[in-house]
Amino acid sequence: MNHRWLAVAWACAPLCAANGQGFAETMMRATGADSVGDHARAAALYEQAYGVSGFDPVVLAVAAQSAAEAGMTDRALRDLGRAIDQGVLEPRLMADTAFWTLRADRRWKALDARMHRKLAAVDQPLRTELLRLADRDQRNRAGIGAVLTKYGVKSPQGDSAMRAMTAADAPIQAKVRKIIAQHGWPGRALVADDGAHAAWLVVQHMPHAYQARVLALLRAAGRAGDARAGDVALLEDRVLVGSHRRQRYGTQLTNPPAGGPPSLDPIAHEQCVDQRRRRVGLEPLAEYLKGFGVTYHPVGTCPAGATRAHS
Repeated sequence: MNHRWLAVAWACAPLCAANGQGFAETMMRATGADSVGDHARAAALYEQAYGVSGFDPVVLAVAAQSAAEAGMTDRALRDLGRAIDQGVLEPRLMADTAFWTLRADRRWKALDARMHRKLAAVDQPLRTELLRLADRDQRNRAGIGAVLTKYGVKSPQGDSAMRAMTAADAPIQAKVRKIIAQHGWPGRALVADDGAHAAWLVVQHMPHAYQARVLALLRAAGRAGDARAGDVALLEDRVLVGSHRRQRYGTQLTNPPAGGPPSLDPIAHEQCVDQRRRRVGLEPLAEYLKGFGVTYHPVGTCPAGATRAHS
C-alpha cells in the first residue's frame, strides 16, 4: 500500500471540518485525480487547496507527493521544502514511496537533512501532549453543534450539553495555560506545525479574557512563520467578537437562542472581507458559509487600495 493515502487522510480529516465547502471540494477533486493517475492535475489542485486552508503546510506535502508521482521533480522538491520549513516534520513523509524518484536528485540529501535538523529541535513529549489535548478537546464537541441547531442555545438540552462540555474542557485548558505560561506560544520550531495548531485549537475554546491575553503571542508567532496565518485570523475574530466589536475575516457565527441556522457576526468593512481572507489563506466567505448552511451574498466592491487600510 502506498503511504500517500495515509497522508491525504492526515491532511483532510481535521481540515475538511474546519474549512468551508470550497476547500473540501477541492481536496476531493485532487484525491479523485490522484486515484485515476492524473497526478499533475492533483498536484495543482492540492496547491490550490493549500491557498484556502489557512495555509496548512500538510496540504503542500501532499501536493509534493502528487508532483513527484507526475515526474515534476522541481515542483515536488519546492512544495516539500516549503512544507518542511512550515513545520511538517514527519520522518514517515520522507520515507514515502511517492518520493523514491526524488532520492537520486542531488538536492534530496540536503532537504532530508533539513527536515531531520528541524525535527531534532522539536520537543516531542510536548508535541505529543498538545496533540492529545487537542484530540480530547474535539471529542468534547462531538454532536454539540447539532444539539444547538435543533434545540437552541437557551434550551434545556443546549444548556446541559454546554455545561457538560465546559466541565470536560476545564482540565485540558488548564494544561494548555500551563504550557503557554512556561514556553510562551508553542510554535512550529518547538512542537512542529501539528503541535502549534493543536495549541491554537484548544485556545479557540478558552474564555475570552485569556484569548485576548495570548493573541499578541500568536500574532508574533504568525509574523515569524511559527504559526499558520489562518489560525491567527480565526483567533483575532474570536477576540473581536468577544469584545463586541466587528470581526475582520467573517469566521465567527452565532447560534440563535431558539435553534435554527447560525447567523454571521458583523464584519468591519465587509466589502473587503474576501481580500483579507485571501491574504491569510482562507477561501471566499460565501464558500466558507455554505458549510454552515448559510447563504451569503458579497456586500459591495472593495475599493482599489483599500484592503490594507481596512485590515
